[in-house]
Amino acid sequence: MNEMTYARVRHDTVGPPAARLYAVDPTGVASCDAFLKRYESCSSELSPHQLHDAQKELLEGAMGMRAAATDPKIRVQLEQFCTDRFEQMKKSSDIKDCMSKP
Repeated sequence: MNEMTYARVRHDTVGPPAARLYAVDPTGVASCDAFLKRYESCSSELSPHQLHDAQKELLEGAMGMRAAATDPKIRVQLEQFCTDRFEQMKKSSDIKDCMSKP
């Protein structure tokens, strides 16, 4: 990866490989940043297989959100999308208890 990469990987040296987290760069949209930060934090509660899928989704989603955030026409829709997705995961995901924490 280089400095043009939208998301960077943080290699934790403590814990098993499945416990390593991906650090997501901010999108510049508060609702998206809050959602991604919580999703990243809570993903450690998933099984190893689910964790891999969640990290992939997290990185790909963050890149798409970051790109969309630069377009003023899409930004408002993006803010609502992130808010809605966050609320959805608080109600019906495998990590809903963690996602619902204040």
